[in-house]
Amino acid sequence: MKKLLTLLSLFFIALLLWNCTPKAEPEEITGMTEYQDPVVKFSLKLPQNWIIIPTIGSRVTAFSSKGSKDRFLQYDAEGRAGAKIDLYAKKLDSGKTFEVFMAKTKNFQPQIYSKPVVVKLDGVDAYKQTYSFELSDGMLEGEVYYATKDGKYATALFIEAFGGTLHGYHKYIEEILASVKLAYEPESKKTDTVKVEAEPPSQNLTTRGGDGYTISIPDNFTSTTGSARDALSSRNYIGDRRADCNIQVDVLDATKQQDLKKIVDDSKNKAKYGNSSASATSLGGQSAYVFSYTPGRNVQSRVFFVIKGNRLFRITMNWFKGEEASYLPIFEKCIKSLKFQ
Repeated sequence: MKKLLTLLSLFFIALLLWNCTPKAEPEEITGMTEYQDPVVKFSLKLPQNWIIIPTIGSRVTAFSSKGSKDRFLQYDAEGRAGAKIDLYAKKLDSGKTFEVFMAKTKNFQPQIYSKPVVVKLDGVDAYKQTYSFELSDGMLEGEVYYATKDGKYATALFIEAFGGTLHGYHKYIEEILASVKLAYEPESKKTDTVKVEAEPPSQNLTTRGGDGYTISIPDNFTSTTGSARDALSSRNYIGDRRADCNIQVDVLDATKQQDLKKIVDDSKNKAKYGNSSASATSLGGQSAYVFSYTPGRNVQSRVFFVIKGNRLFRITMNWFKGEEASYLPIFEKCIKSLKFQ
C-alpha cells in the first residue's frame, strides 16, 4: 500500500510539473502596415513592429523578433518561439511552370505538406497547403499559398511559427490574406523603363533537405536537378544573377571504396581539378578533403569530398572572381552549414 501511494505521489508531482511548464506565446503585434513592391507590385499588410526585410522585385520577409529571425535561418530545434511571414514572387520563364514553382519554393520534404486545397487570394484561385513537425519546444507550423494573377508571375506566401503558436496569430493571418495583392509582370514602356538586375545572394539562409544531408542556402536561390551523371542524386543550388556562381551537391555510391584518401588521390580526380593536391579538412563533423582549382576564366572553385555511411558526398562551390566579395563569404557559410544524416 505504501509503495502504491509513493508511485501515485510521484505521478501527481510529474503531472503538476508538466502543467506548470510555461507554454510559448505568440509574439506581440502592435498594428499593421502595408508593404508594396515598386517593381512587380505585390503588396500585403505586415506587423508594423516586426523586422521587415524587402528584396525589391522578388520578396519581402517579416520576422517577429531578432531572436526568431536567427532561429529561422536553420529552423533550430530550440530558441525563441517567434513567427515569420514571407512573400516570394518569381517570373515564370520558359520551362518554369507554375507547378515547378510550387515544388521548388518548398523548404522541406514533400511528405510533410498536406494535400493542396483551392482557396481565393486577390480574387483568383490559389492553392493552400499546411505543414508541421515536432521540435524541442513544440510544433513548427506553417501555411503556404500559391497563386498567379497573370500567368507570367507566380507568388508564394509562407506564414510560419514555432512553439505551436500559429493559432495565436489567426486574426492577423486573416487580415494579411485579405490584403494580399499578387505580383504581375509590369507593362513595358517605351520610355522611363526600369531594368531590374537580379540580386546577389541573400544574406538570409534557408535550410533545404537533400539525399542524406541538409544545407542552408541563400533564400533567393532555387534548388534544381544537378548535372552529375555519375551520381545517385544531384542538386544544384543557384540564384538568378550568375550561372557561374552555384553550389552543387552530388551523392555517389561508396560501397566499393571507403578509403577517402584513395578516392581523392585517384589520378582521374586530380585531372578533373587542375592536377592539384587535396587538402585535409572537416565538414559536417566528418573528415573531408578539398580541392581548390580554376575551371575557367574568372571562375574559382572548391570541391569537397566526404564519406558518410555508404555514400560519398561531392560538394562543388563555384564563384565569379569579379563578384567574390558578394558570393564567397555567404557560400562559405553555406558549406559550414552542411549536416549529414
